[in-house]
Amino acid sequence: MPNVMGVLRAEIRRLARKETRQEIAALRKHVNSMRRRVAESRRRIRELESRTKQAGKRGQGAPAGSDEESAKQVRFSPAWVKRHRSKLGMSRRIYAKLLSVSPQTIMGWESGRTRPRRSALKTWREIRGKGVRELRALVTGEGRKKRRGVSAKKARRKLRVLARRVARGAAARRATGKRGVARRARGKATSRARAKVTRRAGGRPRAKKK
Repeated sequence: MPNVMGVLRAEIRRLARKETRQEIAALRKHVNSMRRRVAESRRRIRELESRTKQAGKRGQGAPAGSDEESAKQVRFSPAWVKRHRSKLGMSRRIYAKLLSVSPQTIMGWESGRTRPRRSALKTWREIRGKGVRELRALVTGEGRKKRRGVSAKKARRKLRVLARRVARGAAARRATGKRGVARRARGKATSRARAKVTRRAGGRPRAKKK
C-alpha cells in the first residue's frame, strides 16, 4: 500500500506540473502579444503628438486671413447661385462663362448635386461683389474679343490664299516665259541650219512665210 500511494502522488504531481506548464506557456504568449500591442500604441501616440505639434506650428505661421477665407469657402448654398443668376438675368451658358465652367456644372450647383471647388468658389465670391453692369460689360467684352479674334483669323486666311494665288501666277508666268524663250531658240537654230544647207546647195534661203 505505501508504494501504491507514493506512485499515485508522484503521478499526480507530474500531471499537475504538466498542466501548469501549459497554462504558463499560454499566459506568456498572451503577455507577449499584449506587450507588442502596448508598444505599437505608444508608437502611434508619439506620431500623433509630433503631427499635432507640426500642425500647431503651421497654424501659428499661417496668415490671419486664411481662417476667414476658409470660413467663407464653407458658406455655400445652391439657392444663392440660382438667386444671383436670376438677379443678373443671365442664362446658364453666359453665367458659366463668367465662372469659366460649363453650363452643366452650374446646373449641378443649383440642384445641389455638386459643390464648387475652391478656385470656382473664389471666383463666384468675386462675381457676387460686382454689379450687374460690370458683369454684363465683362460678358460683352469677351464676346467682342472673340469676334475680333475670328475676324483676324479670317483676314490671315485671305492673305494666305492671295499669296498662294500670286505665287502660282508668277510661277505660271515664269514657265510660259521659259517656254517662249525655248521656242525662239529652237526657231533660230532651225533657220540657221536651213541657211547652211542652202549655202552648201548653192541656192538662196527661203523667205519666211508671214
